[in-house]
Amino acid sequence: MASINFLTLLTNPSFGAAPQKNIEIQSSKLQAFQFNETPHIQDRFLTNPLYQNFKSKVEIEQLARSNPRIMQLLKENGIPLKVNIEALETLKTGHLKDTRIIAAKIASNLKVTTKQEISLKDIQLAAMLHDYGKVLIPKEILEKKGALTSEERKIMQLHSEFGYELLKQQGGINEEVLNLIKYHHQKPDESGYPEIKQNYEYSINAQILKVADMYSALTESRAYHKPYSKEETLNIIYKEVETGAISQEVFDALKQSI
Repeated sequence: MASINFLTLLTNPSFGAAPQKNIEIQSSKLQAFQFNETPHIQDRFLTNPLYQNFKSKVEIEQLARSNPRIMQLLKENGIPLKVNIEALETLKTGHLKDTRIIAAKIASNLKVTTKQEISLKDIQLAAMLHDYGKVLIPKEILEKKGALTSEERKIMQLHSEFGYELLKQQGGINEEVLNLIKYHHQKPDESGYPEIKQNYEYSINAQILKVADMYSALTESRAYHKPYSKEETLNIIYKEVETGAISQEVFDALKQSI
C-alpha cells in the first residue's frame, strides 16, 4: 500500500483536522500531538466538513420510515419512532468530535509500517459517526442516571445497527466506514454486538476507533458516571490489551497522544 501523508490528512479540512498550532515538524516527519485533556476540544473550523453527514430531524425520520430493518427493530423492541435530534447535536459537538480527534492523534503515533495499513480518512469519518444511531434511542434511556435494566441495555445496543442502517440509506459512505460504525462494540472473539452475520475483519482501524471511543466516553461526564481521571481511564483500557482486544502498539499510541 502506498505511504500515507499524515500531515496532509490531519490538517486537511476534508478530514476534519485537529488544530495546526499543536503540530511540530522535525525533518519533515509528523511528531506527536499535544492533547488537551479537557473534553470538547475546539476544531479550527467554524463548520466541520464532516458535519455534512448529519441530517435534519425530518430527514432522519424519513430515512428510518423507509428502512425495513430499522422499522423491524423498532417494532420488535417496542420502541416508538421518535428522532432524538437534541441528543445527536450534543454528541456531534462533544463525544463524536472528541473521539475523532483522539483517533487521529492515535494514528499519528503509530509505527510507520502500521500507518501504511490504516485509512485515516475512514477512521475519522467512522469516529465522527459511530454513535449516530443514538438519534433513535429513547431519551429516557440515553439520559438515565444509574444502571440500565437488561431490557434497556438491549435497546441501547441497537444504536450501532441503527446508525449503520441510517447512514447506508443516506448513501455516500463506503462499506469499510459503515462496518466500523456497525461493529464498534464488537470484539475479536465476536462476543460484542451486534451479531456478525458476514465476513468482518477486526482491523487496526477498529482498534483505533475502540480506544478513542473508550477514552472520550470515560473521561467525560455522563448521566451515569463522573469523569474518570487519565490514569483510571488508561487502567481500564489496558484491560482490553490483556484480553487481546487492543494491541500494545495502539495502547502506547494513545498514551503518547494524551
